[in-house]
Amino acid sequence: MRKIFSLFIALFLFSPAFAQGKKNVIFVVADGGGPAAMGLLLQYARYAQNSPYADRTSNMEKLFSASNLGIVLNATKETIVSDSAAAGTHMAKGTLTYPEYLGMGADGQIGESLMKKAQKLGMATGLVTDVYLSDATPAAYAAGTDSRRKYEEISLSLLNSGADVLLGGGLNYFISDQDLQDDRYSGIFKKVPYRKDLEPALQNGLFQKLITSGYPLVFDKKGLKKAKNKKLIGLFGASAIQYSVNPAEYAPNLKEMTEKAIEILSKNEKGFFLMVEAGALDWMLHDNDQGAALAELLELDETLGYIKQWADDNPDTMVIVTADHDTGGFGFQYRKVKGEELNLKQEQGYPLYDKKDYSVKSNLDIIAKQTKMQRDMRAEFEALGEKRQTPKAIQDYLKANMGYELPLDVIEDKGDFEDSLKEVNKRLGVVWSTGNHTGSPLFVSFYGSGAPEKPGILHNTEINKIIEGFLYDGK
Repeated sequence: MRKIFSLFIALFLFSPAFAQGKKNVIFVVADGGGPAAMGLLLQYARYAQNSPYADRTSNMEKLFSASNLGIVLNATKETIVSDSAAAGTHMAKGTLTYPEYLGMGADGQIGESLMKKAQKLGMATGLVTDVYLSDATPAAYAAGTDSRRKYEEISLSLLNSGADVLLGGGLNYFISDQDLQDDRYSGIFKKVPYRKDLEPALQNGLFQKLITSGYPLVFDKKGLKKAKNKKLIGLFGASAIQYSVNPAEYAPNLKEMTEKAIEILSKNEKGFFLMVEAGALDWMLHDNDQGAALAELLELDETLGYIKQWADDNPDTMVIVTADHDTGGFGFQYRKVKGEELNLKQEQGYPLYDKKDYSVKSNLDIIAKQTKMQRDMRAEFEALGEKRQTPKAIQDYLKANMGYELPLDVIEDKGDFEDSLKEVNKRLGVVWSTGNHTGSPLFVSFYGSGAPEKPGILHNTEINKIIEGFLYDGK
């Protein structure tokens, strides 16, 4: 009788319906972060004279070196190039789809995301992004629609998703003009530090549903730090959170949001699923702005350092790092130099090879000196007015904000700020193939518990299957 009872217990414990232990998944998506963009961070850490890394090794390199690395293809049902909606759907739901489809397969089926499957296993779940929560990558885990632009439907899906933690930007995508003007909410909106930036994106707002959803709601770093509940929504920007190259004092960064999310989710005895998106990186790559992109990469790297250490301290954790697509086609080039530039470089002892500039490593330090987004530089300089837009003013402005002193005669020859800015970028050896997405293959890193031994070359729908296999293994 005792043997029969022991057999019954063993069968019960190892049945699929019985959760075996605690497991955690931290899925990091560097939006737009193709190999060349990631390479900018890796090379900056190693080769910049003023590298902020004492051992000249980024956290990304440390994580990748200790991981099982693979290569990812992300083609959609019919196209070579993907957008974030299709790529997000591939990874969230493991279903092949079309560009612009969000959480919906090419067959029109919505299916269950990794987040929903984790919830069914009793795990805590969360989404973190530094752009807006209703954007494609985070929303793919909650929504199911044939258009990533159906924001009212998408935002409602997020509120109904069952996620324990939702942290990012995007208050615009939960409110209407009527909400903003409603006296009932005036006290709440007064607590929003970025309220002057609000531009409601919805016709029929969801603000009433948001504030009565049962989630504590915070709008700034201070509120995030104080939060102690098991559930939390944080909206720290009207759209994206203020960018890393020039951050807002009130807004938490990606690492701070990730720390709070893990603090809350890790209290669940059955583990958690967390998706973390470095989404602002994609926006800077679309702008072809290498300095601002590097700032976003450094913020991502700080976050990866925290995640790796947490996973090392909690060995029941799988960490996945990848990109959804490449944006911009960034690179460094070599180029022939002549005329004034050739003479100047020779006078300065600048290393040339057969009169070619192969982009020296000190350019990495100059890129890191950038203190504003290039789009803001253009707008600020334009606002000075024509009389103040002198060649000397252009020289001083570029030196102050990009750390590069372009000769006055070159600026006079170029004639305006935009062409002078392009000349600085050219002399730094920076090239871009596009302001859009490319079809470049991507890196994927699997670290910690359950990492596949040899990932090889994967389609990004297969990342979903690997994570799902980890979640259900022994359950």
